[in-house]
Amino acid sequence: MKIAYLMHYLGEDYEEVSENIDQILEGGDHVFVMLNDEKLRDDIFIAYASVPECHVSTVQSAALHGDLSLPRGTILQMKDALEYEEDADADFDYFINLTDGMLPVRSRQEIVQVLEQLDGRDNYIVTADSETSEDLKKRMEEYAFFTNSLNFQKSKMLQGMNSFTKNIVKNFKNRETDDVVVQTWPFFVLSHDSAEALVDNLAYCSNQFMMCLYPEELCFGTMLRKFSPAQHQERRLWITGQGDYQEQAVIQPVTMDQVLENPEALFAVRVKAKENLPVYQNVFDAYNS
Repeated sequence: MKIAYLMHYLGEDYEEVSENIDQILEGGDHVFVMLNDEKLRDDIFIAYASVPECHVSTVQSAALHGDLSLPRGTILQMKDALEYEEDADADFDYFINLTDGMLPVRSRQEIVQVLEQLDGRDNYIVTADSETSEDLKKRMEEYAFFTNSLNFQKSKMLQGMNSFTKNIVKNFKNRETDDVVVQTWPFFVLSHDSAEALVDNLAYCSNQFMMCLYPEELCFGTMLRKFSPAQHQERRLWITGQGDYQEQAVIQPVTMDQVLENPEALFAVRVKAKENLPVYQNVFDAYNS
């Protein structure tokens, strides 16, 4: 079983991110990592220059939650993985995204057992679609502003400015879609077929979700419904600080009790050394336990 992990890291802590990368590499997998901090990106690029299993994103080198840059950057990581396959004559069985602060909290052996049970199917959690929720289509069709600000998720002022501006723009320009809009958690385990489908239709992501609010919640599900032939399951393989993922909200640090009380969860978010060190120390090396 060969796994391509698609990692995104917002911090500046070299020791932390290198530990996270090393755990994936020690398990024999590949990591495609997008690092927002320029100095950290350069340091990781140099440190892992001779490690072919570590791929530092360069076509799009940074991303933010709530902004198009996150789903677009993640699909570009898949593109890098598929191009590596051609160059190295290799094949990845599954593509798993590790959003900022997400770590495996079970062993690789346990994760592989779940992947084998999926048997070529995807796994992601659908929370709504526009066939049953008209508001979802309206959300996609409206324009969002200031999402490329690092503080957008936490700043009430920026969110208020966005609401004011989008209402003005809506009077002059609107976009419409005939496709079913699907809302999901922004975490996934994707088959090779689905990764190819997303990469082949990258332009759809850019065109349809530009200036969309929290497009990572809409892009993947919508595109997979439209373009991928793969079936999917909805096992809750993730635990967040709020329990289940909460839409359009800042993810809170997860506790060790939450990890222990949710044995089906293979991944936890957020786990950061500076935010919840005891949890980090307990789980950072779980992948190779």
